[in-house]
Amino acid sequence: MAQPFPYTYYACDCFDSNTAASASRAAQTPADDEDARTFDPRSPRSNYALYPLEHLLYCEDCQQIRCPRCVIEETLNWYCPSCLFEVPSSVVKSDGNRCTRNCYNCPVCTSPMTVSSLEKPTEPSATGGPYILACPYCHWSTVEIGIEFEKHTGITNQLSRIANGGKTLPTQKERDKERERRKEAEARGGIGGRDILSGSEDSPTRDGEGNAAPPGHDDIFSNLSAFYKAQMQAQTPSNPFSPHDLNFSSPSTYSRIMNLYSSTASKKQKREKPALMREAASALEGLALHDPASDIAAIERIKKEGWASTLSPARKLAQLNPHVRFDSELRPTASLLCTKRGKRCRSCRHILSKPESKITSTRYKIKLLALNHIPRLSLRALSPATTTTTPGPSHPPFNYNALRPGIPIHFLLHLSNPLFDPIRVTLATPSTTPGAIASRITILCPQFDVGANTDVWDDALSSSLSPIAKRSGDAQFEAGKIYDRGRNWTAVVLEVVPGFVTPLGGKRDEADGDVKGGGEVDADLLEIPVFVRIEFEADVSVEERGLGDSRGSKGEKERREEAFWTVLGAGRIVDV
Repeated sequence: MAQPFPYTYYACDCFDSNTAASASRAAQTPADDEDARTFDPRSPRSNYALYPLEHLLYCEDCQQIRCPRCVIEETLNWYCPSCLFEVPSSVVKSDGNRCTRNCYNCPVCTSPMTVSSLEKPTEPSATGGPYILACPYCHWSTVEIGIEFEKHTGITNQLSRIANGGKTLPTQKERDKERERRKEAEARGGIGGRDILSGSEDSPTRDGEGNAAPPGHDDIFSNLSAFYKAQMQAQTPSNPFSPHDLNFSSPSTYSRIMNLYSSTASKKQKREKPALMREAASALEGLALHDPASDIAAIERIKKEGWASTLSPARKLAQLNPHVRFDSELRPTASLLCTKRGKRCRSCRHILSKPESKITSTRYKIKLLALNHIPRLSLRALSPATTTTTPGPSHPPFNYNALRPGIPIHFLLHLSNPLFDPIRVTLATPSTTPGAIASRITILCPQFDVGANTDVWDDALSSSLSPIAKRSGDAQFEAGKIYDRGRNWTAVVLEVVPGFVTPLGGKRDEADGDVKGGGEVDADLLEIPVFVRIEFEADVSVEERGLGDSRGSKGEKERREEAFWTVLGAGRIVDV
């Protein structure tokens, strides 16, 4: 296990909440079969049910533990982690879930970049400039790709108009005008296909030397977006009383509503199949053909500059254009937005946690933690080294990784109560642990009381709790009696007799990590399933009564019961 010994895991019952599976198991096994209802920590399904107590929430309405698998998350707000500016939810999708201010990350090391001026202002009233984005960690800047900004604000708008090398990019309106001009020229038939794709001399798709530049990533996306919009408009029925109500753009438009309330004769008409949407067939419609010349040019560049000029897969995936190959094609990436999320119970939709809406605040308005409603169990070995006040060389510390089989070992099971009411605890465990190595388990005091979590001064002033004398390491423990108790905690003794390691048990080899004997992995791991049942009397609030004092007097109490499974990791059994 990743956690050192000893450890305690709590089981959430959501892993076994399938009604059909539970019904089939109930039909196969008798109802009074106690072994069939024993929790098996070695079951493959248990890997998704065991959690530390700090990772669990608690639903007060269902009165059940809630793990990360049985809660529903809801997004409360979006914000930028760099500038801490809250972003409205209406623009998150249109902005690509990224900050539209001056927050950018370095494409090399992903560190936040800062806006710096290349030249210092000569006069106090001067604003300086030009400006660049520089990384304070790896010292990468936009100077390496030939991008400079005129102003230190509005970096997003300026960066969208500048390509690598300082070339000006056309706006979306200019792309639309160029596309319509080419379509008109193609319809007139006065220009061939090559000339249509190349554009005019003053076209924004031509480079500085007048040569036709290949369409970029933004140009292809713009053409493809316009093509699909035109296809959806063509598929939308112009007649609201048409036989079919297919509408790709909006299923709940006026034409669909009118179709539902049309006459009976129109409903009996034969429905016509809508025409299939065709795919893009030209560059004006967003079709991108493979150019072998680009691959040849890339190979020649790699031969000249080496592999150091190429990008790693992680850097390529971080770019908006996934087809970039070289360092000169890198561009700063806008910071991804973060969210504040609340959690609800999947069964009753009760709020389990809700952070404050203020971005700079780390507090929670509501946070129902399981550690505030469920008793905490902890285990430790009761050896002479832990009971004596002056440890020495004669009492070495207990080794949890070397439990000798056949020799009884006493553990101290400590249970603390976080509630403000006293509880009655009942513990149960199988006589032998499940798995290839059967170890015998005995709880000397399976039923006891735990005090309420009151003020610490009540413990000092109360005379009802008499201190229990400390036992020595070689004392005989009595069955039915607790070992020690305090204000809101009680400790009992757990006797464990580790089983013997067999070849079928699957002893793990420490050298290569393989399993010897062909058995299961971690068969020598001693895990004790413990069933915990608590009973207590709690105050009934007005919300729980539903009708206020009409159904009960103020300060009325009700009896409550809660039960759950825990797994105690005691150590590893050695092969003698």
